[in-house]
Amino acid sequence: MKKYVLFATALIALASCTNDDFVGDNAKGDAAGFAPISFAFDVPTATRAAGAEAATKLNNQFIVWGEKNETKDAPVTGNLVFPDYKVTYTANSAYTTTSNTKDWEYVGLSWTSAEAANIKEGGTAVTDNVQTIKYWDYAATDYTFTAVSAKPADIAAGYVTINKLTSGTTVYDKGYEVDVTADADLSSLYFADRVKITQSNDKDRTATNKYGGNVTFTFRNGQSQVRVGMYETIPGYDVKVTSFYYVDNAAPTFATMTTPSTTNFVANVPNTATGVAGKFTVKYYDATVASTENHPTISFTPTAAASTKTYITLGDQIAAATKLGETSTTATFDKAAGAFTTVFPQEGNDKNLKLKIDYQLTNTVTGEIINITGKTAEVPYQYLQWKPNFKYTYLFKINDNDLYPITFDAVVIEAENGEVEYITTVSEPSITTFGVKANKYVHGGNEYEAGSDIYATIEDASSVVNPTLGTNVNLYKGVTAGATEASLAEAIAEVSAKTHSVAFTLDNSIGTKVTSVPTENGSTTAINAVKMTGLAAGTYAVEYVKNARTYKFVEVPIADATEFTAAKAALNLYEDNTGTTAVGDSDTYSDAKHYYKQVVDNVGAYAYKVIVVQ
Repeated sequence: MKKYVLFATALIALASCTNDDFVGDNAKGDAAGFAPISFAFDVPTATRAAGAEAATKLNNQFIVWGEKNETKDAPVTGNLVFPDYKVTYTANSAYTTTSNTKDWEYVGLSWTSAEAANIKEGGTAVTDNVQTIKYWDYAATDYTFTAVSAKPADIAAGYVTINKLTSGTTVYDKGYEVDVTADADLSSLYFADRVKITQSNDKDRTATNKYGGNVTFTFRNGQSQVRVGMYETIPGYDVKVTSFYYVDNAAPTFATMTTPSTTNFVANVPNTATGVAGKFTVKYYDATVASTENHPTISFTPTAAASTKTYITLGDQIAAATKLGETSTTATFDKAAGAFTTVFPQEGNDKNLKLKIDYQLTNTVTGEIINITGKTAEVPYQYLQWKPNFKYTYLFKINDNDLYPITFDAVVIEAENGEVEYITTVSEPSITTFGVKANKYVHGGNEYEAGSDIYATIEDASSVVNPTLGTNVNLYKGVTAGATEASLAEAIAEVSAKTHSVAFTLDNSIGTKVTSVPTENGSTTAINAVKMTGLAAGTYAVEYVKNARTYKFVEVPIADATEFTAAKAALNLYEDNTGTTAVGDSDTYSDAKHYYKQVVDNVGAYAYKVIVVQ
């Protein structure tokens, strides 16, 4: 290593005498100073790691590719600066060489022959030559860097083979293809955000990702993590899940989901199991989404088609529980201590999650048992497009609805940039809601934070509903705190009564229809939804009208003025069976008249979602 330090020192002296700068290893005239290229990194995780702790996640090594004035095709001859260089971490080594400012060094390193065989550029294996120092070229307009990290032993053993894509239809295609065997340690596989550094008049040699400064990568793990929890809010009963149902079919229906599991949580959702061989393909978002144009898009294809499952199997703790938790904070998870299961990312997923269960209610006083069978839930695929380095928690709530199928709440929590929460009231039909505030998914307590924009998406028979406010969708505010979907539905349907146990006000002005919603990483996904902007603290509700209920008028038997007074106070009375003439508060009883009230004739088909903003 000393000879490289001496070489760099000699170059410094040369630069100070000639006022030259350098292009890669070569001198370049008429530039503004002398600056070796150095590296650092960041690993966003549930608890953000830094320094030696973060380096450990990368096994103290990553592979960097860098070129000047990037083009959409293969790098121009002479513009490739870092052809898959090895960069390694040594604690407390910063500034021991001119190319090391953050404990990361690349000068003087080389690949072993075993490693070189499994690191490729455009399909051709790299060389095991000794790496040389690189300098900023002030005659170049910009640099582009990408990086990948895997366990060194896995690369040497051929468990991980990394191929840098060197050409493409756009500059964003030039990512990576990584082949893995079932023996690969995928928890050690990380891909960096693409870093593009453009020259400006102020060349800051001490700043991060500035021309002449330190190149800092943000690494994202190649996999996603998922867990599921369930809880119940049925007063007076303990609830136990007795069976989950699924079918091994790429196009499942609830009717065909007949294979039971009395041990593990199982639901139909396209996924790939861990521990299989396959290929990761890494590209970058296009520039139409400025906030994410440099994020890696990571997809996985199993080597064998049989390796892909159409259902997901998680832990056994929910089925093993004698009773479910009773709040979202005490939910029963599929694994002990709420542990996550590692899954492959599926950002291109286009299939919904279908859940079908049996459960048992036991009365806490009498011991009475009620068996509920074949209840279903469905989550739109847009909320199942798992992204790498994200943690997803789905919480399903069993409620006391008796007007329509049992509903569930599905909560998704992402641990990279904070907490993201999707709450899905799902039956058939189903409603998914989530809140966004200051471009972050937010929640307050168990649901949403005041001031949030809340999005509602409706799923009906595996299709997203095109909402029309005032026709097939209605919004309510001022809903009584503590109302359930069932109690609200009953209050809305009971048109003859003057007072209800649940208060509410119809107000469709609090929402608008949108055709896209924010995603976890700041981009958007196309889906029809209703957006409620900046809701204040309170209780709200979304109503979906699949088939409108119908009403009829029935006669109310009233014998005298006393019964008339009582009926008039409790009911909306009419003097005819068409609802044409309403009875007013000042009207008096007449024995010659008949009195009617409006009642539900056909209940129709509705779905409700109660939303609590705190």
